[in-house]
Amino acid sequence: LFKRLGTIAPSFNLNCHIIMENNLLKYSKYNSIISLGDKLSVLYNSKEDKSLIFRKEKEHLFSQLPEKLKNLDLGIFENLKNIGAIVSEDRDELQEVIQKSKEIDNADDSYRLIINPTMNCNFKCWYCYESHIENSKLSNPTIQKICNLIDNILLSNKNLKTFDLSFFGGEPLMYYSSTSVPLIDYYRTKYLTHKDIDFTISFTSNGYLLNDKILGHLLKGNESKHFQITLDGGREEHNKVRVAKRKGGSYDKILSAVKTLIENDIEVILRVNYTSETLASTYEILNDISGIPEESRKNLKISYHRVWQDNGNNLKTEQTSKQIISDFKKANFAVSDNELLDNLNNPCYADKKNEAVINYNGDVFKCTARDFSETNKYGEILEDGSINWNEKIETWENIKIQSKACQNCRILPICGGGCHQINLEAKGMDICQMGFDNEKKDEIILNRISHIFDFVNEQQ
Repeated sequence: LFKRLGTIAPSFNLNCHIIMENNLLKYSKYNSIISLGDKLSVLYNSKEDKSLIFRKEKEHLFSQLPEKLKNLDLGIFENLKNIGAIVSEDRDELQEVIQKSKEIDNADDSYRLIINPTMNCNFKCWYCYESHIENSKLSNPTIQKICNLIDNILLSNKNLKTFDLSFFGGEPLMYYSSTSVPLIDYYRTKYLTHKDIDFTISFTSNGYLLNDKILGHLLKGNESKHFQITLDGGREEHNKVRVAKRKGGSYDKILSAVKTLIENDIEVILRVNYTSETLASTYEILNDISGIPEESRKNLKISYHRVWQDNGNNLKTEQTSKQIISDFKKANFAVSDNELLDNLNNPCYADKKNEAVINYNGDVFKCTARDFSETNKYGEILEDGSINWNEKIETWENIKIQSKACQNCRILPICGGGCHQINLEAKGMDICQMGFDNEKKDEIILNRISHIFDFVNEQQ
């Protein structure tokens, strides 16, 4: 629907400056101009996340050097300065973005400790990338090492404001009493002596094994609690993927667990995994949760994700998913906006220096979106609770925004150059780490602009 007119950055970075108030000025390298139809266009600056909408007949002004632009239309010139589209010649915008990225990734005010209590699972989903290991679970010595690690984290991070103890896997509700209970109980002993820290507990689970005993233990603590639970379509499609031994399938039991959690003030992200073939069936989920009371809905957020192996009809699938998401919103359910790119300011949790994944056997990883193999291992936890990082951690920490494609990209300040893992896998390739073409970048910008105006309207 929108025709890309191009960016002004490539054309104006060379010899594109004037002397103004004793400063040389140039166009920002993070400017884009996009048509909004027959009468309007928009200039968006991704570094400041600001935009200027102007009439089409003014468009020719943006091909002028800043000095001439100032003489031709002082108002537009001043507006461009105000939104960061014209900056001082001595500004190294790229280094500013890189520095901001490093500061966010290296922030010491939060810590996320992810535990894999087991790599076993009660389901065998066809798209799962993990190698399930039967009878695998945390041993008592490894549990003690993790308790020591919790002490070390609290001791060495004096600026800590938030601490999240997160359980992954495998299915983390398996062996709950012997693995998760001792860790949670020890974690809870720290609350009184660290009252200035916001402690949270979270689970990435299929929800099927939730029972009264587990719920009762979770509710004993006064910390914030969060679950991410997945459905794989409507009842029939979901039950084909998550086959349960009990009669009737797993769909209703999992949905019942979701309702139980949110009724007990435990926040749940209901992740809906879909393919082009199963997407239409997810309308059933909306019908099946429509009776949830308003007071419980505040604890529920819907998040749609296409299974990465699916490559069906992209345009039709995308249109259908947008319509379904819109219907969820109209029904007064909160929906996470996965299309709103803001990865530099809100990077993946695995990008953070203060994050570690402890596998059931004591191996340490960074990313949970890859299998927990020896190849992806970054270290091991020692007896005293310290982590012995291997030599790969240095590459991990310095891999982001290294490709020329990222460094020259007009949306780098909102994209952030992709996560560490993606950069690592694309090392040496001078390509967009996210696979975005110019049309996709314009779509991302238009989503950002829409978000800006929606936010302004909400504040008024």
